[in-house]
Amino acid sequence: MKIILKLSLMLALAFVLSCQLQEPDETATTLDLGDADFTHYVSVGNSLTAGYVSGALTEKFQRHSYPMLIATQAGVGATFAQPYLGYPGIGAYAAKGAGAIELVSLSPLTLTPATFAAHGFNPLDPYFSAEVKNYPAPYNNLGVPGAVTYDPLYATNAASSASTTNSFFDIILRNPAFGNTTVLQQAAALTPTFVTCWIGNNDVLGYATSGGTSPAAPTPGATFNQLYSGVIAALVATGADIVVANIPDVTAIPFFTTIPYQVDVDPGEAVSLVALVIQTNSAVRQATAADLILLPAKSIIGDVSGTYGPAGVPVGLHSSAPLPNSLVLDAGEVTTAKNAVADFNTKIETIAAANSIPVVDMNGFLNGISTDGYEIGGFNFTSAFITGGLFSLDGVHPAPLGYGLVANQFIEVINAEFNATIPMVNLVDLMDELQPIEPAAMANMKLDLMKVPQTFGGDNGF
Repeated sequence: MKIILKLSLMLALAFVLSCQLQEPDETATTLDLGDADFTHYVSVGNSLTAGYVSGALTEKFQRHSYPMLIATQAGVGATFAQPYLGYPGIGAYAAKGAGAIELVSLSPLTLTPATFAAHGFNPLDPYFSAEVKNYPAPYNNLGVPGAVTYDPLYATNAASSASTTNSFFDIILRNPAFGNTTVLQQAAALTPTFVTCWIGNNDVLGYATSGGTSPAAPTPGATFNQLYSGVIAALVATGADIVVANIPDVTAIPFFTTIPYQVDVDPGEAVSLVALVIQTNSAVRQATAADLILLPAKSIIGDVSGTYGPAGVPVGLHSSAPLPNSLVLDAGEVTTAKNAVADFNTKIETIAAANSIPVVDMNGFLNGISTDGYEIGGFNFTSAFITGGLFSLDGVHPAPLGYGLVANQFIEVINAEFNATIPMVNLVDLMDELQPIEPAAMANMKLDLMKVPQTFGGDNGF
């Protein structure tokens, strides 16, 4: 039975509003763009920019993309064009005939991708409407899920993208209708007056979500520096004002922090924790607290089918059936990922400073959330899977509320750097998008993750 708790949310929101517990910086203010010119606002990036949620890009959630939220607060939301895709959208499960992940039940906890058949969705013609499909100019939101830093410079379609298979370039760029142009060329064609750019996450995230196996290393630092410099040079050449964001610690998201390295092997009341047995690049060994078990591992821990090891031997609980390397980011790989993020962010800061471009410290902000959570209207939201409220059901991408926080971080920097007073996104409004658990219940919610059907895999990149 599908869980819908709108009434509980409305009661919680009524309590919030009656007690006037909104964040102080979200209160109404008169819009003044100051020195920022949003006449032609364009945003460049990857799935974080596109508004990817719960394993798919779809109109239901794209309306809460951080660029659209910024555009709306800046008074240009009505003219900010996005490549809206019908529900359940295109994502990790398109090849299996399904799109965005839905939470179907809490007891037992059940997640499943929404099927195309049930929604009449045609993945070969995914646009939300003919007007969207035939929009006569490049989209203002040029975020392409899965894009790495190479792609805005050189990709004009799926075949020319870094992955050579990323169909989002065909959907969003719509070439050859626009002359086989890249993201940056289409951005320039819009004669932008203001640009936000958040790119580089996938240059390390793909390494991490594959357990350090595919690719076997993050983008080399020198290559990243060259590519990022090229992206910024192309944006600077448009004459637009620019704000960029740095890269968060990819290992701090629920995809890596949800599954513990120890499991309870006692079916009775006594708790008997045993460290999982994992395969690393160099050995089979027991996991430690320094290793991260990837979210998809939950579906095979304890499996005795023989698919992942000898028949009858529970996966992850015996040296003859270790958790596969691709489902573990071991301690050394965690260090590699963190070092890459730190290196990339130093390069972003240096390149931005050389061009007098403000940087949104998304790394610091999201690290703070992973440590302390974020209080909104008296409720503490966290980065916990499902119960935290800030991340979507894929464990990688923000929920609408999370995108509201991202938008507000950009707006804070824009206001400070351009003498503007753009109103903050009212986060309480986005709390209505929470599914399926009202905030008051989140702190006490306990999830039996081993009952969640396998819904993860495919492209989990930003």
